[in-house]
Amino acid sequence: MESGVVGGPPLRTVHGSVAHFAEVAPHDLAVAHGDERIDYRTLARAGTALAHRLTGWGVRPGDVVPLVMPRGAHLIAVQLGVLMSGAAYAVLDPRWPVNRIQSIVGQLDHPVVVGLPGGEPLGVTRALAPAPVAEIAEGAVDGLFEPVPTGVDDLAMVFFTSGSTGVPKGVLVPHRAVTRMFGPGGLPGFGPGHTTPQVAPGAWDMYAFELWGQLTTGGTCVVVEENHLMPSRLRKLVEEDGVDTVWLTTSLFNLIVDEDVDAFEGVRALYAGGEKHSARHVEAFLRRFPDLPIWNGFGPAENAMLTSIHRMTPADVTVPGGIPVGVSVPNSAVVVLREDGSVAAAGEPGEIIAVGAGVALGYLHDERLTRERFFRLDVGGEPRNAYRTGDIGLVDHDGVLHYRGRRDRLVKLSGNRIELGDIEAAAAGIAQIRSCAAVARTDADGVVEHIALVYTLVDGAELSPRDVRGKLAAVLPAYAVPGRFEVLDELPHRENGKVDLSALERR
Repeated sequence: MESGVVGGPPLRTVHGSVAHFAEVAPHDLAVAHGDERIDYRTLARAGTALAHRLTGWGVRPGDVVPLVMPRGAHLIAVQLGVLMSGAAYAVLDPRWPVNRIQSIVGQLDHPVVVGLPGGEPLGVTRALAPAPVAEIAEGAVDGLFEPVPTGVDDLAMVFFTSGSTGVPKGVLVPHRAVTRMFGPGGLPGFGPGHTTPQVAPGAWDMYAFELWGQLTTGGTCVVVEENHLMPSRLRKLVEEDGVDTVWLTTSLFNLIVDEDVDAFEGVRALYAGGEKHSARHVEAFLRRFPDLPIWNGFGPAENAMLTSIHRMTPADVTVPGGIPVGVSVPNSAVVVLREDGSVAAAGEPGEIIAVGAGVALGYLHDERLTRERFFRLDVGGEPRNAYRTGDIGLVDHDGVLHYRGRRDRLVKLSGNRIELGDIEAAAAGIAQIRSCAAVARTDADGVVEHIALVYTLVDGAELSPRDVRGKLAAVLPAYAVPGRFEVLDELPHRENGKVDLSALERR
């Protein structure tokens, strides 16, 4: 069964869209960050100046440029410069463990690694001192650099996700995947007169949703220093910066509903997702704001940002199996396939296949996994790019998609995508641990509350949960470090000899 149709805004390059608004609306506000107020003309000129510098350093079309830099207006200008040079960027959070950054940089072919002065131990080869974007723009010389011709299928950015081997997987995202859902006929809440806070980590695909969703359509992006959007900060952003379009992870949405639901006053479009929604929180929100559009957003990084959305209503809180995930976003479609590859009937569960312009180009330097997960699928008589999500779902008789769980062991916690095998691989590298399993514990609504690492020790070994946490924190991003640690004499096993994960989940 298919949900949605392939069609929507015209596909464009990211930097080309920003340059367009620099021409037609040069003085409109593009980015706000603290005291910096950057219009489209200034942002585009800064991007041009940085692109000239990058090409002088050896950056060429098709390269991937790791940016070991914190979120902010400076990073946005550098990203734009990378795209103008015909290359793609990958944001690496400088707060990550050194081993993780080195692992990612090691997957690339002798890249120019851009960071801040003093970042050389992380593999930085070229440093850019932080400077106001307006100051960078002043250094642009007309005619000195022309943006490199780039197509919508060319690589724009790389997002690194957890891998079951413990090595992060690079998802290759083209320009079309980012711009496909924004613009005329696209998602509501983006374009001139709209403002979105940028809060998501730069390495995450929803960073692109918050940032490029507005900057490719003529809207405004406000960079938030905090790592999470708390109720008081949301109130201030609405009142002082005119924020009206917001993305929240499900966990953060639930927190704001619990602590200060009135903080949503003034928001005109709300997208929330990344995890299974709590019916109780959605019901409380809709009771307070019955006319404020709130969409459930669903999808993996391999089908950039969002695959489907569903405007939630009071009727959804009683839907068996949970709140629907809706219909596909513009320029995309969703197809549910049986195990034999045939299309499932309405109401029949199967694997969710993402189709259309949002599908990534594959995985960085992993041809085997790319062949397994990315393929061509006939939709409406036309072969289209498709991605096997590993999610199980069904499309009902009204064409609405419903999520039913994972085929593998990838979970989402606080909006972060975590593969449990990634944690197990890291724990298995600790000499004192004999065997281990990472399990997701859920609440009554099926929402992941925390991840637990259950393990046994080598005979005679001494290792406290605190020690395990410290060792994992050195190799995993903070969001992937388990919240609980449990030592057992033996892990429970099923009759086939495999670890009984269900029993561990129920502990």
